[in-house]
Amino acid sequence: MLHHLMVGTWTPPGAIYTLEFNDETQSLELIKKTSISHDEPISWMTFDHAKRNIYGASMKTFSSYAVESSTDIFHQASHPLGGHPSASSSDSNTRAIFILAAQKAPFNVYGNPFYDYAGYGNVFSVDETGRLKSNIQNYEYSPSSGVHGMVFDPTETYLYSADLRGNKIWTHKKDSKTGHLTLVDSIDAPSTDDHPRWVAIHPGGAYLFVLMEAGNRLALYVIDEEKRTPVYTHITYPLIPPGLNPKNYRSDVVSLSHSSKYLFATSRANSPKTTGYISAFRLGPAGSIERQLFLNATPTSGGHSNAVSPCDFSDEWLALTDDQEGFVEIYRFQEEVLTRVARVDVKDPGFCMNAIWYD
Repeated sequence: MLHHLMVGTWTPPGAIYTLEFNDETQSLELIKKTSISHDEPISWMTFDHAKRNIYGASMKTFSSYAVESSTDIFHQASHPLGGHPSASSSDSNTRAIFILAAQKAPFNVYGNPFYDYAGYGNVFSVDETGRLKSNIQNYEYSPSSGVHGMVFDPTETYLYSADLRGNKIWTHKKDSKTGHLTLVDSIDAPSTDDHPRWVAIHPGGAYLFVLMEAGNRLALYVIDEEKRTPVYTHITYPLIPPGLNPKNYRSDVVSLSHSSKYLFATSRANSPKTTGYISAFRLGPAGSIERQLFLNATPTSGGHSNAVSPCDFSDEWLALTDDQEGFVEIYRFQEEVLTRVARVDVKDPGFCMNAIWYD
């Protein structure tokens, strides 16, 4: 069977690449490069709830693209970074870093600026087609914040944010009618050297997984049943091998498999001469971590990327992206063993960031 994935780039010129993976021949190839605005490369992309639109974190904007097929992708709208007036300025280093699409009505889209002037999250409404319509809220974190990842709880009532720069985890409550957010609480990371970068939540809603970029570890939190805020369990797992200097690495993303029986996480190396790592965890029925299965070296440092993307139709396939050398690899996860099966190299600037599975 053929499967299609889309990826973007860290740097200009902007483009959306469509890859085709054949799970029978275990081959991967680039089948379409869709050029987009030169100055709006997509460093993080996601689909809407129906896979009819791609939303992108695109340097100084958040953007949306209509998806008519795996190779027919068209720009719809771009909106400047909101919140601090300097965020959208060409003189600042602020850039869009992450974007999250609601899976329930009113299907708003939530974005995070990063680096300087990143103390606000941006909320966008969409029209009936899913096109980004307008910035309806700029909700506050703190002036020192730099949120790099967010996740909704399974009911899509509470939003958890990993504040890398502020070294915090934030909880906001979503209004079910408007999609607006109100602050519930924020907590400091366990260590001043942690810097939370990514969050994932089990569909049971009881466990939150927080990836610490500088701490290079995965921390397990339980969700307080009354307050719906995360509580640190003091259980962590390493994302780099013991004995290595954590200052030479920065952990990247954490993501659940299709069945939510497994969890994958990656780390990157700061030197192109050193490899990053990919790890997998077996989860219990309620979402607790039963065992760390392996901690394998990745082909390169990973560059800005090394992002793992499990497919959304089985536990068998996952993609790994790299922008040090510019490639996407497909791995097969079978009997709790990870095997590389396919690779495509694209030597374009900034190729590539995260992969999203279209079918």
